[in-house]
Amino acid sequence: MLFAPPALSHSVTIVIPCLNEEGNLEKLFYTLDRTFQNLGFTLPVLLIDDGSTDQTPQILTQLCCQYAYLKTIRHPQKRGVTGVWKTAIAHVNTEWVFWGQADLESDFQSDLPLLLEACVPGVDGVAGWRQQRGDGKVMASKFANLACRMSFGLKIHDMNWIKLVRRDILTKVPFDVVTHRYLLAILAGWGYNITEVATPWHPRFSGQSKFGRGRLVTSAMNFSRTWWWFHIENRLLLPFQYIPAMFKAVDVGFRAGKEAFDLQVSRDRVASNS
Repeated sequence: MLFAPPALSHSVTIVIPCLNEEGNLEKLFYTLDRTFQNLGFTLPVLLIDDGSTDQTPQILTQLCCQYAYLKTIRHPQKRGVTGVWKTAIAHVNTEWVFWGQADLESDFQSDLPLLLEACVPGVDGVAGWRQQRGDGKVMASKFANLACRMSFGLKIHDMNWIKLVRRDILTKVPFDVVTHRYLLAILAGWGYNITEVATPWHPRFSGQSKFGRGRLVTSAMNFSRTWWWFHIENRLLLPFQYIPAMFKAVDVGFRAGKEAFDLQVSRDRVASNS
């Protein structure tokens, strides 16, 4: 199916996941409003409150009165990022989905135009590649992205941040299996053209990151499940093929981790000698 580039069609919904971001919301929508003024057009914004327990719901009520393009959906309890994706896909009707952030580590004024311009005919999705990232998650991210490049043919460096993706192909992703972490990897494995564009990273404006060490274990478990589903369940391998496939999965994970570790050691040496 062919779609007009989103920069021309403007058939894009900006989806923003939100959990306890009371200190960021007013600045976030001030920035979004400036972004639309610079672009010369307005896009619908869907903010999904994933069970916030701070003043986020009250602030969003006020912002909805101020910005006509804003619609909010509230989860009574936290469902996680995967749950937010499922809600978004069920409520978005535009051809494209722009996945944003509420923590202001991404600046819509620079990033939205960059991703729109990079989404040329033949491209099915564009991811933002964080530059000069300083959030303490670099090694974990490198490991995950390297493993996905080796396992699914993903060609980008940063699959888990802002992104602009065709909605129709997102509806094909089994989120209960893949989860949000590996959706771009699966799309690449299916043959869709997923590209990236360098985008600046900014320190969180307010509040605390929702990322913890426990997510490293969860991410590894999700990767194993996703790899098994994509390479074995989907292809209906015979029983005698399972063991070689499992060894392949372990080998991919080991090589990805070693490459990420060696790269970090090399950079540390350069930094210490400079």
